[in-house]
Amino acid sequence: MRGAVVIVGAGGHGKGTLEILRARRQAGLDAPEVIGFVDDAHSDGSVRGLPLLGPVAWLADRARGEQLWGILALAAPGAKRALDERLTAAGVRWATAVHPSVLLAGGVQVEEGAIIGAGVVVAYDTRIGRHTTVNLNATVGHDCRIGDYSTVAPGVNITGNVTLGTGVEVQTNATIVPGLSLGDGARIGPGSVILRDVGAGEFHFGNPARKMPESFR
Repeated sequence: MRGAVVIVGAGGHGKGTLEILRARRQAGLDAPEVIGFVDDAHSDGSVRGLPLLGPVAWLADRARGEQLWGILALAAPGAKRALDERLTAAGVRWATAVHPSVLLAGGVQVEEGAIIGAGVVVAYDTRIGRHTTVNLNATVGHDCRIGDYSTVAPGVNITGNVTLGTGVEVQTNATIVPGLSLGDGARIGPGSVILRDVGAGEFHFGNPARKMPESFR
């Protein structure tokens, strides 16, 4: 797609998303022009040479009249979902950001709003959900289903036939063995090795990983 896009979130994820889109343009690939950032916590100044346009309401107010695109550069699944609902209702259309170095095998489906960082490999017949982030050098095996609003951190290894529900967080360098399911809102701690299914809303951590009490969340 061509056109103008506003990045929602001016933190580390926002900067990384800007670099993905700039890399696509430098490589001659289809990518929108980023005109700036919106962020409720940082409403003025600049980020990597682009202006902070204001709070998120700035994008909501202008979306219909100016036909702007957006991209949610956030890690928290709940925030992504809430902003998707709010801004979609306001008329925002959603861009994706896939770094030129990403390897997508045949049959891979990338839904709108997804962000896929440099060095990621996604094997065949896998779905990457709406507004889901797969970060630097992660790998996703064949026939996986990565649910909407999920966040897969750098270096994660998701093997074949794995299903992640909606809003799942898998933290840095975790490994999920083949055939498992992680329920909606599950969280996996950094470096964990997941050897069994994880229930909805559970936090698992360790090698081998085990369910942690609520006090660890």
